[in-house]
Amino acid sequence: MTDNSQPKPFKIAVGEDTLDWINQRVQSARVIPDVQQPEGKEWADGIPSSVVSKLVEYWKASYDWRKVEAKLNATYEMFTLDIAEGDDVINLHFVHHRSDRPGAIPLLFAHGWPGNFTEVEKLLSLTAPEDPTQQAFHIVAPSIPGFVFSSAPKAPGFNVPKIGEVYHKLMLKLGYTKYIGQGGDWGSFILRSIALAHPESCVGIHLNMIMALPPSPLKNPVTLLWLVLRWFTPEEKKRLGRMQWWMSDESGYSRIQGTKPQTISIGLADSPVGMLAWIREKLEALITPGYKWDDEQVITWVMFYLVAGNSWHARIYKEAIPALRVQVLDKRISDKVAFGASCFPYDVGYVPVWWAKATIAKNVVLWKEHDKGGHFPSVECAEVLKADIWEFVASLSKDTQKILKGQAGAKL
Repeated sequence: MTDNSQPKPFKIAVGEDTLDWINQRVQSARVIPDVQQPEGKEWADGIPSSVVSKLVEYWKASYDWRKVEAKLNATYEMFTLDIAEGDDVINLHFVHHRSDRPGAIPLLFAHGWPGNFTEVEKLLSLTAPEDPTQQAFHIVAPSIPGFVFSSAPKAPGFNVPKIGEVYHKLMLKLGYTKYIGQGGDWGSFILRSIALAHPESCVGIHLNMIMALPPSPLKNPVTLLWLVLRWFTPEEKKRLGRMQWWMSDESGYSRIQGTKPQTISIGLADSPVGMLAWIREKLEALITPGYKWDDEQVITWVMFYLVAGNSWHARIYKEAIPALRVQVLDKRISDKVAFGASCFPYDVGYVPVWWAKATIAKNVVLWKEHDKGGHFPSVECAEVLKADIWEFVASLSKDTQKILKGQAGAKL
């Protein structure tokens, strides 16, 4: 009998039948023509057919999943572990790179949609920084339940706090009773839920997407007055304007996935090129203008959602969003948990620091506003993000740093 109560080494090995089916669908794909858009408005109605056609041709002629699979297996130390949460048991897929450095700190990296665990790749060097005086980290990067190689929940109701519980149980199982977290997109909400539920263990979180409710008129009347009077700097107005633009012009996917996730998932899972168009369109709007996504990387991200073979990439929007206000946004993280933020101008979640202090966290130890970067900083500007993580840890109290550095962790 297999013991699934302990982490098991994992290697990616997508079945030939699945690959054959995907390749056949790609080879026979039909890309419909676009209307002639004015210059500068090519993406106004969604992804241009010319962009899709170019990617499809690359997929047909050059993309080699087996080579990608081998590279992924060589890059990441991956495991799976059964973790019970309520009536569900999730076979959780995760990356775990332990540092050999004395005093390394456990870091939980949480991804979102349309991302995946490979967003952590450029942060893996934190296990052994070139500068031996720099803080080292043990890196843990799970795949959200139902995403990529993590099994899907079997029933509705698997919301952000439940995902947070799975991640927290993983960290404890790995021997990390004290740890910090880093993440954006859904990962930012997952980490906030962990910080709210387990401040004794999750002693610090550093986020790169910040979203908040308006300040309370009873608890924060002055802050609310600033908000009502729109006392924002020009840069704050610009960043808040980008978030408003995203909500008004770019969030149709969220409404679809948040209302009829099964319907949209059947269509996307049955059409590799449909999934490609769905994901690639969002990637375009989430980065610094001019950033070039690598074709192989884009198709690999699409492959992750195809091989998952379930609806949870969409369903998380229905399970999580309706309760997010009560479960996360209405609550302020206690002063027991250090809070840090890296704000990038082309991200789509932002509030000024004074707003965050009133509504998100009591103990804001680091707040950085950068002039470059977007929604995927670990991909687009990893060195900047790494520097912020180091600065965040240096901002923690000496006692907290000492406790974190004492985490030996489990040997796998």
